[in-house]
Amino acid sequence: MIGMDSVPLWILKELRWEKGMELFNRMLEEGILMDMESTLPPMTGPAWPSIYTGLKPSEHGVPDFFVMKKDYAPDIVYYNSVEVPPFWRQIAESGNRCLVITPATDIRLPQYGNIDALTGFPLPARTNSTELGRLMKKYRFKGEPDIEADIKAGKMSLEAAVGIFVKSIKTRIAIAEDMMSMHDYSFVYVCFTETDRLQHFAMGNRKRNSYVLPIYREIGKFVNRIARRAETEGALMVLVSDHGMQPIKSKFLINSWMVNSGFERLKSSFLKSMDNKGKGSISYGVREKLLKTKLRRVYDKMPYKVKTAAFKALGSAISGPSAGEYARMHLFDLDMRKTTAFAAIANEPVSTIWVNDSRFSSPAVSAKEKPKVIARLVGDLRKLKTPDGHKLIASIIDGPSYYGKTDKFIVPDLFVEVAKGYTIDLFNYSTESDFMEPEGAKSGDHLRHGIFGFYPSHAISRPAKMHVQDVKPLILKYLKTGYKNSRRRLK
Repeated sequence: MIGMDSVPLWILKELRWEKGMELFNRMLEEGILMDMESTLPPMTGPAWPSIYTGLKPSEHGVPDFFVMKKDYAPDIVYYNSVEVPPFWRQIAESGNRCLVITPATDIRLPQYGNIDALTGFPLPARTNSTELGRLMKKYRFKGEPDIEADIKAGKMSLEAAVGIFVKSIKTRIAIAEDMMSMHDYSFVYVCFTETDRLQHFAMGNRKRNSYVLPIYREIGKFVNRIARRAETEGALMVLVSDHGMQPIKSKFLINSWMVNSGFERLKSSFLKSMDNKGKGSISYGVREKLLKTKLRRVYDKMPYKVKTAAFKALGSAISGPSAGEYARMHLFDLDMRKTTAFAAIANEPVSTIWVNDSRFSSPAVSAKEKPKVIARLVGDLRKLKTPDGHKLIASIIDGPSYYGKTDKFIVPDLFVEVAKGYTIDLFNYSTESDFMEPEGAKSGDHLRHGIFGFYPSHAISRPAKMHVQDVKPLILKYLKTGYKNSRRRLK
């Protein structure tokens, strides 16, 4: 199984004739390469665990990179592969040896035999294998490059970033192939997140293909070699992506709209600072420096009670907007006693909205009033137009219906998806416009569909459709039955 983070079907079709992309083209022409539906929101955080476990986010406990808490302080959440094991644990426990290289979001090393593992994004790599440890030293691999902050700050060009990402991909491929040459594995999984992290910066660039092609080409050459091996061994090669990616032409400032529409109320201290005539508040400068330094990592690792206290202190002590046309706002800039609904966490084309009811520490909406607030939200959102007069909202989905009953996190009341070419921004505020041009880091953003493919095409029956939760049962069914070089399909 080869994982490619944030790969849409349309980009593979666009690049299919390029050198190194032959196997992708062959799968499009003769085999199986199709859309696969992601989670809501379509994020790395919940989607990969759903691929690994066959479970919904409400079951594996990761709805995003963060979860909303009672005191309005979003708390970072990681997939716990000890409590909710990935499917390769089942493969290993049945007596089969597995190799797992940098699985996105799985940051815990397996503590049981038969799995040689190298942990992946978003933390530095670790391994449970002496052989993998030697190869890490041989190839000088310490983990997937963490360079987005430098790109965003203008300290690194996209050309330089491409070179670093390609080197990381080559290194992990070399490590995987060395391990595969030493052992007979029943299951191998190699995952690449570089596709996602570069495309956020490059997808809307007019030179897009010159940036993304070197990465796709390097992975494509690996895919070609694995496909040949699959044919020789009577094996199945699976390609998966957690979600897709698209160019972004404009951002919808959802919390700005919610303030201007009366659903949210800003603190008076924030509004007074808005009279600063574009100079911005001193408190804002202090706050953003704190949020963008290593102190942010310290904050993320704090116990929740300590984090809540820090969140409140930050909001009360240094609340205030940024300079320029758009002010920068956070949840702690809102007067929650007068805020009936707010958007948070999902900062992408599918965002999440909570009604401020009794689930929170300063509720402003009673159980009786809640349906009316939701109805008004839905009605007002559906009326929204893009700057060029088209319908902005593509879909509105009921949060409780999607998640079902769960005690793992506070469920949002609504998912709001914007039209193609748009994304949602949680943080910028303006009294003049609810739209703004995307910054470099939002040149591209997610789509609800990634890819699913397999080779050879006769290995299993083509599914009518695929969801991220369907990958686990399909692979387990294949490994149990197998086709052993025959043309017999799995039903």
